[in-house]
Amino acid sequence: MVWKGYRWRAIWNTVHYRPLTETFHEFILSIFKSTFGKDWHKEQMSLIPEERHVVIQWVDSYGDWKRANQTDNNKQEDSEVWGALPTGEVQALFSLAYDTYCLQIVNRLPDFLIKRIRDRQQFQGARYEIAVAAIIARAGFEITFLDNVVKSKKHCEFIAKQKVTGIEIGVEAKSRHRKGVLHEKGKFDYDTDVKGDVWSLFKKARSQKPGNMPYIIFIDVNLPSSPDVPMDRIPWIPDIKTMLDNYGIPSTDNPDPFNALFLTNLSSYYGGNEGIASRGEFFVVAPQFPEVPLSKPQVLNDIWESLGRYSYIPQEV
Repeated sequence: MVWKGYRWRAIWNTVHYRPLTETFHEFILSIFKSTFGKDWHKEQMSLIPEERHVVIQWVDSYGDWKRANQTDNNKQEDSEVWGALPTGEVQALFSLAYDTYCLQIVNRLPDFLIKRIRDRQQFQGARYEIAVAAIIARAGFEITFLDNVVKSKKHCEFIAKQKVTGIEIGVEAKSRHRKGVLHEKGKFDYDTDVKGDVWSLFKKARSQKPGNMPYIIFIDVNLPSSPDVPMDRIPWIPDIKTMLDNYGIPSTDNPDPFNALFLTNLSSYYGGNEGIASRGEFFVVAPQFPEVPLSKPQVLNDIWESLGRYSYIPQEV
C-alpha cells in the first residue's frame, strides 16, 4: 500500500517502506541483497575478483547494464523510470531475486538454504532448489523444506502442498554441474560439453522418493540455450531421449516412482552481459504408470504453466 509518501510491503514478518520512485525490480533486488547480509558482502569485496561469488559478478553486471541503458530512448514517458531488455547475467540475477522474494513473502528462508546459497560450491544446487520451489509456490502450493527436518535418511528437497486441494507432492531438484560454470573448475567447451548427460542425477533422484505420495523430479541440464531452434533440434535433447529409452518401459507391475520429470535449462548466465537474455528451455515427461497416481492430474498442468512463465517478472505483486 501507499501511505505517507512511501510504498509499504510485508515480507514474511517484516514491513518494508520504500520510496515511491523505486521500481519493483529494484525492491526485490534490495531484499535479495539483504538475504546475503552486509558482512557477507564485505567479506566478498575483500577477495580478488576471481575468487568472489558469482552473485557479486551479476550485481556488477547489473550496474554496468543500468548505466548503459539509462538513455532518453529507454526512459518511460513522464517518469524517472528507465526500462530495457536484460542481458543473461542481469536476467539470472533478477530471476533469483524474484524466486527468493516469492518464497519469503510467505515464510522465512531456512538458515541452511541461506548458508548454501552464500557458499560458492553449494550455490548452484541451492539456486536451482530455490527456483523450483518458487515455480511450484507460484502454482499455488505451500513449501516445506526437508533438509533441516529429515537428516538420517535419503529424502527429496521439499514437500509441496496445493492450497486448494490439499494434495501433497514430494519434489526433488538437481542441477548438472559443468566445467567452468558457476564456480566449477575447468573451462566449458561448447563442442564437447553440450550433452544431456544427466543419467546419474536422474537415477539418484528416483531413489529419493518420499513415502506414499506423488513425486516429481526437476533436473536442469545447465547448458547454453538454443533460441529459435525447434525442440527436436536442441543439442542436448537426443541424449535425454536415449536416457529415457534405456530406462525401460514401466507397467502396472513395474510402475514409475515419479509422476513427472521436468527437464529444464534455466541458464541465461551463459550469455554474459551482452545481448538479450534467453528465456530458457523446458519439457516434461509424465509416465503412464506412476507408483502413486495423482487424484487430480491438473496439478501437473498448474506446475507446467508456472514453469512456462519463468523469467517473466511482473511490475508489482
